[in-house]
Amino acid sequence: MFDVRKRKAPVPEVVLYTKAECPLCDEAKTLLDEIHEELPFTLTVKDIASDETARKEYANRVPVVVVNGREVVGYPPDKQWVKSAITTASGRM
Repeated sequence: MFDVRKRKAPVPEVVLYTKAECPLCDEAKTLLDEIHEELPFTLTVKDIASDETARKEYANRVPVVVVNGREVVGYPPDKQWVKSAITTASGRM
């Protein structure tokens, strides 16, 4: 027959691109920590100094938040937009 169990909502993958000595990066990390208390997601923090592709892409505009491969609009990242992107990615609308 059919499996009628509810499927778990996907857990969004969030990447925060940062660099050393970046106060806005610290604020973005704090913002993501606050959102994580409300919504589930996996977080990877990447220093652009250790990733040549990321350094070329984001060197002049870190912090950058990427949710499921899509860059979140806003610089610096805005809580409303980041939370909306994570909520949409998790299918919790």
